[in-house]
Amino acid sequence: MTAQSKLRLAKAAEDTGNHDMAAAMYGAAAAAAPGNNDVQLHAAEGLARNGKLPEAETLLDKRLQAAPDDVEMRRALGGVEILTGHPQQAVDTFSRVLAVKADDLRAMTNMGVALDMLHRYADAQALYRKALAAAPNDPAICNDLALSLMQTGRLAEARQVLEPFRNAGDVPERIGINLGLLDAASGQVELAQPALAHVMSDDLTALTQAIRQESGGQTTQVR
Repeated sequence: MTAQSKLRLAKAAEDTGNHDMAAAMYGAAAAAAPGNNDVQLHAAEGLARNGKLPEAETLLDKRLQAAPDDVEMRRALGGVEILTGHPQQAVDTFSRVLAVKADDLRAMTNMGVALDMLHRYADAQALYRKALAAAPNDPAICNDLALSLMQTGRLAEARQVLEPFRNAGDVPERIGINLGLLDAASGQVELAQPALAHVMSDDLTALTQAIRQESGGQTTQVR
C-alpha cells in the first residue's frame, strides 16, 4: 500500500470517528514516505487532529531539520505548539513564517491566537485587523478578533465586529453563540435566546458573569 493510500485510509477512519486507527495510519503513511514533504505534512496534521500532538510535533521538527525553509511545515508546527500550550514558541514559529511570507493569513491569525494566550491582546488585535484588511469579513478572523476584544472587556466593539453575521446564512455556530453571549451580557436576554437556546440557564448565567468580569464588572451597553 502506498503512502497516499494510507493517507486516504487514515482520513476515512478519521471521518468515521475511529481516531486510534486514523492516527496509526497517518503514522504509517509518514513512515512509508520519509522524504515526501507533502505526505509528511498531511500525516502530521492528521496526527494532530486525532490527538497525537507529541508525535505530530516530533514529525514536523524532524522534517524542518531537513527543510528549514518549508513555510507550510513551520506553520503547521506553530499550530501544534498552540495546541500543546506553548504560545511563546508558537509566536516565534509564526514570526519565522511571516518573515518569509509576510501575507500568510493563516500564520498571521494563528499568531494572533498565540498572542491572546500570552495576554498580549493589543498585539493580537493588530494582527487580526491586518488580516481582515486582506480578507474583509472573513468569519473566522472576525470571530478571533471579537474573542480578543471580549477578553479585554471591549464588548461593544466585539459585537460591532460580529453584528454583520447576525442574519447571514451559513455562519459558523460559534459566531452565533458569541453574539448571543454579548447580547446576554448586555441584558438583552430575549435577543440572545435564539442563539443560546441549547445552553442551560445556569451555564448562561455563569458565562455572562464571566464576560462582565472581564470588562471590569461594567454592564456596558452593547450596541
